[in-house]
Formats: sequence, C-alpha cells, structure tokens
Amino acid sequence: MENNSYKAFAVSKDGTRHLIEAETILIQLGEEDIEIALTPPHPVFQGKLTLTTGSAIQGREHETGSGTQLIIEPGAANVLHITPKKL
Repeated sequence: MENNSYKAFAVSKDGTRHLIEAETILIQLGEEDIEIALTPPHPVFQGKLTLTTGSAIQGREHETGSGTQLIIEPGAANVLHITPKKL
C-alpha cells in the first residue's frame, strides 16, 4: 500500500525542522480543538489539507450537542485565519 501521508514538522526558533511522526495533529484553541489530518481521509482529498473540529474529530464521533463549526477568514492571498466556534 502506498504511503500518502503528508510530512509535518515542528520548527524551532532558529528555523530548524523536526519531523513529527503522527497520523493527525491536534491544536487546542480555547476550549475547542482543531484536528489536522496528515493522511487524507479519502483518496479524493489527496493533495488537500483536511481540518476537522467537534464531533468530526477521531474519538469524538458520539458527542452530542449543538456542534462546532470552523469560521474561516482570509488574512491575505496566502493566509487564512481559522476559528472553531460552538453553535
């Protein structure tokens, strides 16, 4: 089976890259999490960065409630600001 995982790095203050070996990266913003998939969840998403929040995060599929959505704001031609917001 072909490995279609994306490479991810932690970058030190001096610019040194350190490879992160993981299937996903979880970032906490306040009380919510954003999960970044390092392996596309489906072949049609190959080459695309997939972010999930709320009940779409692995292990949280059975959560109930009003849910969480991602608010996306453009910052510049090459910048996006993403905020998880509970409904």
